[in-house]
Amino acid sequence: MKKQVKWSIRLLALLICSFSALGIQAQNTINVKGTVYDSNKEPLIGANVSQKGNSSNGTITNIDGQFILNVSDPNSTLVFSFIGYQTQEVALQGRSEIRVTLIEDSKALDEVVVVGYGTQKRGHLTGSVSSVSAKELLKAPMQNVSNLLTGKVSGLTSIQSSGKPGADGTALYVRGMNAFSDNAPMVIVDGVPRPIDYVNPNDIESISVLKDASAAIYGVQGANGVILITTKSGGDGPAKIAYDASFTMTQNTAMPEFLNARDYMYWHNKAREMDGLTPLWTADIQNKVLSNDPNSIWGETDWLDKIFRTGLTQQHNVSASGGTEKTKYFASLGYMDQEGTLKNTSFTRYNIRANLDIQVAKNLKFTTNISGYRLDRDWPGTAIGNQAEFDPVRQAINSVPVIKSEYNGLPTAWMGGSYYVNGYAALTESGYKRQTRWVLDSNYKLEYNFSGLTNALKGLKASVFAAYNYSNSADSGYDRYYQVYYINKTFDEGVAGASGFTEGGGYTKSASWGDTWLFRPQVDYSRDFDKHHVSALFFYEAQKNSTNTMTGTKLGYYSDDPVDLTLGTTFPETPVTGSHSYTGQASWAGRLNYAYNQKYLAEFAFRYDGSYVFAPENRWGFFPSVSVGWIMSEENFFKKALPFIDFFKVRASYGESGNDNVTPYLYNSTFAVANNSMVLGNSAIAQFYSKNPYIYRNLTWSTTKSYNLGIDFNLLNQKLAVEFDVFYQLTEDILESKSGSYPTSLGGYYPSYQNSGKVDNRGFELTLIHNNRINKDWNYKLTGNFSFARNRVLEKAVTDNYPNYRGVLGQSMNARYGYQALGLFQSKEELENYPAAPSGTINLGDLKYRDVNGDGIINQQYDYVKIGYGGVPEINFSLNMELNYKNFYMNMLWQGVTHCDYELSGVYDTGVTAATSYTSPFGTGGNSPSYLIEGAWTPENTNAKYPRLTTIPNGNNAWRSSWWVVNGEYLRLKNMNIGYYLPDYLLKKTPFTRVNIYLAGTNLLTLSHFKYVDPESPSVSNGYYPQQRTFSLGLNVTF
Repeated sequence: MKKQVKWSIRLLALLICSFSALGIQAQNTINVKGTVYDSNKEPLIGANVSQKGNSSNGTITNIDGQFILNVSDPNSTLVFSFIGYQTQEVALQGRSEIRVTLIEDSKALDEVVVVGYGTQKRGHLTGSVSSVSAKELLKAPMQNVSNLLTGKVSGLTSIQSSGKPGADGTALYVRGMNAFSDNAPMVIVDGVPRPIDYVNPNDIESISVLKDASAAIYGVQGANGVILITTKSGGDGPAKIAYDASFTMTQNTAMPEFLNARDYMYWHNKAREMDGLTPLWTADIQNKVLSNDPNSIWGETDWLDKIFRTGLTQQHNVSASGGTEKTKYFASLGYMDQEGTLKNTSFTRYNIRANLDIQVAKNLKFTTNISGYRLDRDWPGTAIGNQAEFDPVRQAINSVPVIKSEYNGLPTAWMGGSYYVNGYAALTESGYKRQTRWVLDSNYKLEYNFSGLTNALKGLKASVFAAYNYSNSADSGYDRYYQVYYINKTFDEGVAGASGFTEGGGYTKSASWGDTWLFRPQVDYSRDFDKHHVSALFFYEAQKNSTNTMTGTKLGYYSDDPVDLTLGTTFPETPVTGSHSYTGQASWAGRLNYAYNQKYLAEFAFRYDGSYVFAPENRWGFFPSVSVGWIMSEENFFKKALPFIDFFKVRASYGESGNDNVTPYLYNSTFAVANNSMVLGNSAIAQFYSKNPYIYRNLTWSTTKSYNLGIDFNLLNQKLAVEFDVFYQLTEDILESKSGSYPTSLGGYYPSYQNSGKVDNRGFELTLIHNNRINKDWNYKLTGNFSFARNRVLEKAVTDNYPNYRGVLGQSMNARYGYQALGLFQSKEELENYPAAPSGTINLGDLKYRDVNGDGIINQQYDYVKIGYGGVPEINFSLNMELNYKNFYMNMLWQGVTHCDYELSGVYDTGVTAATSYTSPFGTGGNSPSYLIEGAWTPENTNAKYPRLTTIPNGNNAWRSSWWVVNGEYLRLKNMNIGYYLPDYLLKKTPFTRVNIYLAGTNLLTLSHFKYVDPESPSVSNGYYPQQRTFSLGLNVTF
């Protein structure tokens, strides 16, 4: 009995002690709540949160990035991890509420990358694929997607040739040039070929660029690389509303400085003296100009100031996303209004999008993406004289600074040549051009997953994808007849018509409409068998396009705003035109991926394409690709030898792709209306139908063979990532035309076509990414890109009687050719011993050219040589810097190019002189850039930068030559963005979950060899619309 009592007492004591210990433990347990963000202060959904030393105690963040976790010790350390981000440990130090920001891995191996017709893990890629996420793209407000990519992707060149609103002429090149003409990459938006620049940048989730054999699965359209754009989709959780707004001021990046009225008259007289002519501007006229009498036509005018302004742009975007386990949605509205720096030019764009994912049944999923946009573009009507387009810079130069812009109630004009010149009147009086375009895109996908039916079908999916696009464009233009008060070189004054149209002007209205259908059934398979991973896809794709156009014109309107064609009183020679066309394509394609033990990788893909462009017997082509990879860092010997390297992969690929973007239906005999006269006996027929005497049934597409070798490695605990690729591309059977002449009875001149061109392209690419967290408040990321691509012409068709340089092999496709300038004539002896000049009279201070073949004659046939690189740079480089401190951040993108040139002379290569206002002072009858005056040759300044002054256009100095080639390399601060996120404690009592305010700018600083022209501009021979420097204030709000 005593023993039982003793054991009972002991048991009771043990229970008391146990409960006491539990009580003590309960007193130390706390609930910790917090939010996990990325570096852009976006909440991370599904991030892992666990207690260090007790991994079983963990949770994940919800739709808002929030979590609650019960921990046993208020001084515990929490571990945060998420795919694509560096793992972070945070000591609680007694806190019950925390805020954590994770930074990205340099290159996350488990990151899912969009590739052709599917996705792959980055670590398993065997091809050269670059990807950019939305948060890396949207660092500053941009009007189009093409400019977003500048400096972001190694091997991708972006050249913006204009600043025109809604049509900035941006050209994209993947690994340089592969063909004589078409070098644009294929663009796929949500699985469908679409134009790149009308996608709302705020709707984009990611962009992938396929640069090697990975593009071969797109077959006949993949030779120039492929850009894949994926738009955003919804996620689980309540609705999240986001509003983005930006307000932007725009200015021209680079403009010539022109002479003022006083300097113009002085130097113009000097130039006439050097030409052996009497001065034009007498003392009396100079006094009239400088006195600026309000009752006189004479007076000083700054024409650039008259035609340009500071442009304003505003952008607004609203989006909503969210959903449930079975239904997810993303919807957005976008609006942009862009005011051009050239007066009376503008562009407006409206975007709408709705993306929906529905789990219809356990194994059945339905997805649809519906989007649309409307574009409105306005610009002035016909230019001076009968020119088709208005060129603001050239007309500003041609307008002399010594007359007022208006006189006697009319715009004034200087008759500088064969037409009256007033750039401001061309903006305000010439009428208008208006374009409105509507586009509706929709695609639908129904996918069935067989995995739940039986184990044998695990990993098998079948889907049907259909897409439809409809577009409609309505254009109108009124070329208004207007009068000017003119003054000519003999100072005669009077009133004259200036528009080139008869009184009443002309009104043109045009419409185009069309649609595209795409249908693709597809089977996907993905499964693991022990150490083996197999994935495959196979599909059939058919596409059909139809296009219709119609244009009508009438003349003789007596209203400044004609509303339709019926009000015109007369018809032009061709009042109505129209066209209709059908195109189509069909394809079979597939891909097989294999991985063994997560380290040995292989991929095979193919596409069997049929294109409407070619004759039936040559319509189909087979385009295969193969690639392999070896993750060496998974080998034991590698881990022991190089433990500081976290990941190391070598890869190699080979693939073939094609290009069918050439003139279609050359295999058919066609009729055309010929306006050339044809003599039949003693009679002449002015207009008749002509028949093409040749048909080309053996033509086919060009084929590009791509070879690539690359390495990817991460080291220093994923803080540094390196990607390096070397490549070689050979393009054969490029379609070329070779001129020929046939009897007039057969229609006269016709080109002949043949698959004869051959080009190769080689280079390398390097990407370095480093990110690091300095402490809990500071982190940064650096991304550097460097690429080199050089092409050579190996074979090329040469037309009879063409100049020799047209057939040069071994040089770049876009190399520049002209006369080699040897300097300026400094003595009479040099003039006397000089061979026959190309044209005109030569004097001291003029350019002298090299007689290449020594025949005593300077001519294009034998003396044109390579004088510079082309306009597409061979070397591109960029450095993107991101810095975050608490709620502040800064992004800065430096971008540059080298091994490229541009010309101040014209780029004509047909034997004509190529004078421009950038090479010939006063040569066009108007003003002159100051640099041509300040650096001109004189007897006192023989070591001059530019030839002597002259007022004679198209003389000896106007020829295309090395003298006027400018080194096109530059370094530019492309983007800069400084912003601040409002802290959480200020948002607690508001409906907002995130508020971001920022200042941004583009093209803020440019270092180049010639400050008067933007280095991205093309030839200045026909003028250009200057590129823009922008300053933006923006706001992002989420609630």
